[in-house]
Formats: sequence, C-alpha cells, structure tokens
Amino acid sequence: MQDIYLENNPGVYTPEEVEQVRYYLRAVSYKFQLANLSLEQLWALSETKRGELYAALENSFDRLDVSDDELLLISFAFEGVLFQVMACLEFYMLYLCFFLQLLPVDYRGKMTTSRFFDTLAKSRRNDCSGKVKQVEEHFNVRVFGADKQDIWHPNNWGTLLISLRDKIAHRDRLRPSFDGDETLIGQVLFDWPTLRGITYDRFYQSVQSGLYCLIKELSPILYELEWKPGPRYGC
Repeated sequence: MQDIYLENNPGVYTPEEVEQVRYYLRAVSYKFQLANLSLEQLWALSETKRGELYAALENSFDRLDVSDDELLLISFAFEGVLFQVMACLEFYMLYLCFFLQLLPVDYRGKMTTSRFFDTLAKSRRNDCSGKVKQVEEHFNVRVFGADKQDIWHPNNWGTLLISLRDKIAHRDRLRPSFDGDETLIGQVLFDWPTLRGITYDRFYQSVQSGLYCLIKELSPILYELEWKPGPRYGC
C-alpha cells in the first residue's frame, strides 16, 4: 500500500525520505515476522503439553502439571515474544513519525512511547490532512486505552507490554501464576503459566492480534487506500 501511495503522491517526499520510509517499513515487517516466530515457539510448547492429554486420561489424572524444565523453556519463549513485539511496536511508532514527516531525515534516536506522543502533540497545528490526530486517537484508544477487552485484543495491550518489559528488564524474571481455569477433554485442568487468568500463549496471541490490527487499521488512514492483503497491498 505504501508503494502505491508514493506513486500516487510523487511530490510529497524527497528521494531521501522515500528511501527512509521504505527502509523503516521493511524493518517493521521484519520485526513483525520475528514476533510471529517467537509466538509460534510459545504455542509449540503449549501444544506439546496438550499432547499429553491422553496419557493423563489413561492414568486418571485431573491436571497436566508443568515441570521445572518446561517452565524454563516457557520463560525463554515468553521473554522472546515480549521483546520482539515491543521492538516491532517501537519501530512502527518511529516509522509513523517519518511517514508523517514529523522527524528530520537525519534523526537517529530511538522511539519511546512518551517521545512518540510528544512528537504527535507538537505537530497538531500543522496537521492539514488530519492524519496525525487520527493516529494519536487510535493509539490512545486501541493501544494504550482502557483495560477493556475488544473482540480480538485488550485495548491496553501496549500498556501491558511496557509494564511486562520493564518488570523483566529490571528484575531476574517474571513470577508465573497458575490461576487459569482452562480445561481439556474430560475436564483435565491445563496447569500452565498464566497472565491475567489466561495462559501465556493465549495472552500473547491477543497481543499479536492487537499489533496486527494496529497496522491494518492505520494503513487506510496513512495511505488513503482500502486495506487489501497481498504482495501489492498489505502494508
């Protein structure tokens, strides 16, 4: 979609800016794929454990417990998903600032949430297209919004990510909870590490959905085109 927008609006960006937004969008796509791969690892561990269900039923167990070795692998995969999704979100915020021409081409700093919102706020008066306002509102409502579950994801998934990242970065590890109530066939309790009452894999699936929805819902605003997935469209 970006390439089509650039073709339709050849005078909006300088050659240096065109190269820059293309580079950062490729970087976002790369980070998104890494986040997906990390999430697949987390799901693989979960599905492997679920595969022990029939043995549990044969032995009349009422729960599938996680071992210490499994917990170590789960923590490894958990932190991998966390940092990849957080990196993708921060790269996307940086990309948005370049695409909306809110930062100079030679800007080489990192993008934090506070810097992102400060940059958007300083650009409101010159927001002729209204895109800055729409981006800001979307982040405030759908990424850093109220603690309310939408169809696919919580509206504060960005806030949850930052909180988790800070806890893990400044402590030894996240202390897992086992307060989930997910049961498998025969009412066998799936005793797997949880966040907010749901297993790690399902929690991060909702966060990944939030990241995907963010890109999908902002793309029509940025590129002034209807969202159509595919090699010529997509992001």
